[in-house]
Amino acid sequence: MHLRVAITMVFLLMIASTACTEQSNDVRSGPESARAAETNDAEMNDQGFRPLFDGETLEGWKRHENLPGEQNQGGKWEVVNKAIVGDQDPPGYGGFLVTTDEYENFVLKMESKLDFPVDSGIFLRMGKKGESHQVTLDYRPDGTMGAVYMAFMQGFVDKVNATERFKKGKWNDLKVRIEGHPARIQFWLNGEKVTNFNHTEKTTEGAPEQGYIGLQVHGGDNYKVGNKVRFRNIKIKELK
Repeated sequence: MHLRVAITMVFLLMIASTACTEQSNDVRSGPESARAAETNDAEMNDQGFRPLFDGETLEGWKRHENLPGEQNQGGKWEVVNKAIVGDQDPPGYGGFLVTTDEYENFVLKMESKLDFPVDSGIFLRMGKKGESHQVTLDYRPDGTMGAVYMAFMQGFVDKVNATERFKKGKWNDLKVRIEGHPARIQFWLNGEKVTNFNHTEKTTEGAPEQGYIGLQVHGGDNYKVGNKVRFRNIKIKELK
């Protein structure tokens, strides 16, 4: 009788031990899942990124010329205090500063400080005639920030507006991701995702599959004379 009780107790202890082991394994899987999530969002840090701007010169950048109307003057672009600074030149006339290389699928990070009011933007896959996907940085009354605008093409295709999240007079963290055909465009402002737009064949019709990355000083009167746009710590991570 005592032997049977002892055997039963040993058996129960073995079951309890197995359950504890399985529970322990489940607990250990938690951090692994967290690490996987961190890996999927590695672009939140500098892993895999390389600089597009050296902080000293405009090497690797050029004016985008031969564009129509107010845009073809090129604006005024210079490096001041380790930042790319743009202004209208002459007043009322703007333009683009673009990379000398072309890109297709990528994540782009930078910091930006904009005077108010200005009209600016980040241009993706920009073509020879200016056709491109613009993420708007229209920091002005009735402007939009984070909208998707098909420049020299269809116009607005996604009219998000996150102007209230932009910190006036301070450096703001910007991140843009573009990938696929038709393209998916995402935009983060100061760590918050504000744009998540999926193109269709119709909304992306005529857009280049790859192109320059561009910064803008918009022409016209939505831009106070003497105001400037500033960009620094510009980095890219190309996606396969």
